[in-house]
Amino acid sequence: MLTFGFSIYPEKHELDKMTSYMDLLKKYGAKRIFMSLLQLEAGDSTTFDTYKAIIQYANELNMRVIADISPTFIEQNAWEEQLVHKAKEFGLAGLRLDEALSVEEIVALTQNQVGLKIELNMSTDKRLVNDLLASDANFDNIIACHNFYPHEFTALSQGHFEEMSNFYHEKGIETAAFVSSQTAEEGPWPVSEGLPTVEEHRHLPIAQQVQLMKATGTIDNILISNQFISEEELKACHEALLSEVKCFEVTVLDDLSRVEEDIITFEHTYRGDISDYVIRSTIPRTVYTELSIPPRDNQSKQVKRGSLIIDNDRYSRYKGELQIALKDFTISDKANVVGQICDNSLSLLDALEPWEEFRLSII
Repeated sequence: MLTFGFSIYPEKHELDKMTSYMDLLKKYGAKRIFMSLLQLEAGDSTTFDTYKAIIQYANELNMRVIADISPTFIEQNAWEEQLVHKAKEFGLAGLRLDEALSVEEIVALTQNQVGLKIELNMSTDKRLVNDLLASDANFDNIIACHNFYPHEFTALSQGHFEEMSNFYHEKGIETAAFVSSQTAEEGPWPVSEGLPTVEEHRHLPIAQQVQLMKATGTIDNILISNQFISEEELKACHEALLSEVKCFEVTVLDDLSRVEEDIITFEHTYRGDISDYVIRSTIPRTVYTELSIPPRDNQSKQVKRGSLIIDNDRYSRYKGELQIALKDFTISDKANVVGQICDNSLSLLDALEPWEEFRLSII
């Protein structure tokens, strides 16, 4: 079951502010928190106590906390000999290995008897998982999460993201990835260029990012990476998580007719006999068969990827059919160009499957 969570970076804020923020996210169904312990300095008891109080409060909210650690953190804080015990004492549900330990050390950690999850970095390569598969690691205690990337143009390509996500998913490992809020600016480092896992997602509305993550079918946990998302954006994220239907934002002609608008906002289904040129929604032509759709002779008939096309009165039995162009081509005078899918929704076209329902939302 797909769940969602968020990230918190509490060192610069009062405890009350952080717990209030956690309450807001809980209201919208958050079940998991990502924290980074990499910034904690040995001997900073005040910050450690703050983190521990936050983790305790998260546990009271039935949220599990997975914390980023590194070999340096383990050594500086003398957690080497009792890492599992120290992590459970801190209230953590899991440890994310920002930098991988040796295979032998990871195997030993996975064999813990208290259910502490060991989270692998799933953005890099497959060797570690293959090595663990060849060992006696306890895979019940192994989960995985992609990185996020503060620096623009450094996040994962869509192809690499899908390859790695498929690999971990096929191995039966619980997966997670990050989406980036457009209203939140705080992360673990002083860079505010978004915090996505996938570079193509960096500047997209969060609802579109969520839809794209869901469409892969390989991500079990979607995590908001940056801190203090607005409630309005959080609502959009929540609705996208719950929706079973993909929604494309579209712009339309200023002089759209009532019947054209009704067809655009119809509850569409992608017809199953696939074309290289268009996605077809054919039910509207049976619903609106008695209504006139006059030709638009004074417009260009050149279409591009994402153009919305409605067959007009000249197309006889096809009148009222809606199509979405998948490539550049020229339509006849028997069809009207009525709108365009917005750039931030175009990449979702690749995730639409034959016989799948979808909606077009006019903005």
